[in-house]
Amino acid sequence: MKSLRIILIAALLVFIGSAVWGEKPKNPRFFPATYKMTAKIQLKDEYRMYDSAVAILEEGLLFYPDDAEMHFLLGKAYYHKSNYRGMAEQLSIADSLKGKKDKWLKELNRMRDEKWPQIFNQGVTAYKEQDYDTALDLFLTCTILNPSDARGYWLFGDTYRLTGRYEEAFTTLDAALKLDPDDPRIWRSYAEALFHSGRQKEALKSYNKVLEKKPEDTEVLFKVATIHYNAGDYDQALSYYQKIIEADSTYKDGYFNIGEIYYRQKFIKTSMALDSLKDDSGEYLKDEESTVRIEGLIQKKDEFLASAQIAYEKVVELDTIDMEAQVYLAEVYQEQENFDQAMGILEPLIQKDSTNCSALEQLAIIYAKIGMGEKAKATWQKAQDCLESQK
Repeated sequence: MKSLRIILIAALLVFIGSAVWGEKPKNPRFFPATYKMTAKIQLKDEYRMYDSAVAILEEGLLFYPDDAEMHFLLGKAYYHKSNYRGMAEQLSIADSLKGKKDKWLKELNRMRDEKWPQIFNQGVTAYKEQDYDTALDLFLTCTILNPSDARGYWLFGDTYRLTGRYEEAFTTLDAALKLDPDDPRIWRSYAEALFHSGRQKEALKSYNKVLEKKPEDTEVLFKVATIHYNAGDYDQALSYYQKIIEADSTYKDGYFNIGEIYYRQKFIKTSMALDSLKDDSGEYLKDEESTVRIEGLIQKKDEFLASAQIAYEKVVELDTIDMEAQVYLAEVYQEQENFDQAMGILEPLIQKDSTNCSALEQLAIIYAKIGMGEKAKATWQKAQDCLESQK
């Protein structure tokens, strides 16, 4: 023990002198074993001279950068100083340079196993609190400390996604998928990054990977349906919205978008197709081919309206204050010439919210259709004043 103290005192005198004079050695002042022995003494519980150990080891590594144990000891010093990034970097280097018989490997793995979950959990907390800079730093540390654990790469990449740094997200999530290609959470993060970066068609493959593991994930089903909707593939979109409400009968947005497809897309386009089969006087063409087509389109038009009605009614049932759905439902009733039902929605709605311009316009049209001319004019003027005030 006396000889160890002599080494410690001698080394300290050298380093103290260097600190006083601000000297940086051009050549190593000790053999590798002396740097390491001095640091080991300083890291003992009875001394806890962590700053001095860091200074000694950092100098030693200037001259012996391939000394695995020296990197390990510096990582251990950082461990005690709670410098987890520094610890991770040094332990990673030590691990890459290790030999088969190195006695310190067991302790390295113990520190790694102890600290990785702590750092990861701190990162998760920062992630949930939307402290993304801190989360990025902590998850990066996780990937350095244990590059074989996909979870660190996953949330590291997902944090990049949430901050809009999509290229970094793709690179990091690629690394996560190489480690664990069957984790639906990673595929979902990858899909979300593609979706929000405007690469929606590419996102489908990744979303489908999630659905292979979680076929009733309503949020993923909704994204897939949205991609098909935006691409104009309304039948495919409908099939996914149907899967959503089969999985969750209270999923309001699923019903709303079903109503949108049947009313805004299928019904309106069918109406336009019917209008194209009218002559200059506004009458339908009378030839046999046109008549057959007109009859088919009218039937489809009625079916689309009925489907839209069912969907919007379900939305209003689930959310009685969804004014947008109420206005659209009133439009459907109007198209079906169910004017009393339409007015039964619109009049109370306007009483609650006189600034609902769409409701005012719809109500004015209904008043005109049922012969209430003066009331139609007054309501139409209110609608125009409403629209003007909102410009």
